[in-house]
Amino acid sequence: MTACKTMGTPSVLAGVLLLLLMYPAMTFSATAGSGEVTLPGTRMFELASPDTGDRYLIQVAEPEAPAPENGYSVLYLLDGNAYLPLMQAARDTLLRAGPREGSPLLIVAIGYPGTERFNFNRRARDFTPPGAAFNKPEQNHGGAERFLTFLTGQLKPEIRQRYLVNSDKEALAGHSLGGLFTLYTLAQSPGSFERFIAISPSLWWLGEAPVQALVQQLADEQAGQTAPRILLAVGEREQSRAMVENVSELARWLTRNRSGWALQTEVFAGAGHGSVMWPAAQRTMEFVAPDQ
Repeated sequence: MTACKTMGTPSVLAGVLLLLLMYPAMTFSATAGSGEVTLPGTRMFELASPDTGDRYLIQVAEPEAPAPENGYSVLYLLDGNAYLPLMQAARDTLLRAGPREGSPLLIVAIGYPGTERFNFNRRARDFTPPGAAFNKPEQNHGGAERFLTFLTGQLKPEIRQRYLVNSDKEALAGHSLGGLFTLYTLAQSPGSFERFIAISPSLWWLGEAPVQALVQQLADEQAGQTAPRILLAVGEREQSRAMVENVSELARWLTRNRSGWALQTEVFAGAGHGSVMWPAAQRTMEFVAPDQ
């Protein structure tokens, strides 16, 4: 395991920022007659879930590179409506070996139909564990178990039917409540993904002792099971709900009690809850790079 460290925003990130500022003008295109706007190099479809009772918008950023013999590495990205453009640009900038070469990383963004960026009610339901302490009466919540069943039992098999993928190189990434769901998935089913990226996880949702509440759900290590690789990340300006403290406490617990797991942590200098996604995009690409 690696110790927690603070990471400044590297100069290469400025290139990603510049690309993203140019991205809407350069690469978004409207489908003729449909009124829809899509990212180039992506395909989209909707998938109905009998487990949650809802439909999901699935956007797939296809690599320019052909699939390796053992299949594409896959990044499953939560809050896909909001974060796919950022992660696709980061991939195509940071994992490109040369101007004519693309990265063999498939990005599968999970979002909601008819949503511009965030569907707050649906993500509050899908990403929160059952019995979470900060339940809000006005929202449907506690549906993480059903959403996890949808991801692992329906979406992943659908992607494997459509693409040649390496089932040993699948990652799950989420920010905020999505980060909480990522850790819930790690606790409930550590073998469901090879890598877990929890960015600014909203552990405060679990109550006054959130880390303890989470680790009590962690499955026991099993002999012969592949150890998950975990990235915990947070911005140094996210302490208003003890988010930095909670990430640090969780990292210490995992270091002591899951020494066989491969843990990396990052505290991004100067980043808040919204701006953390800029440096986190670069760090995520480094973490899921197919040759890592």
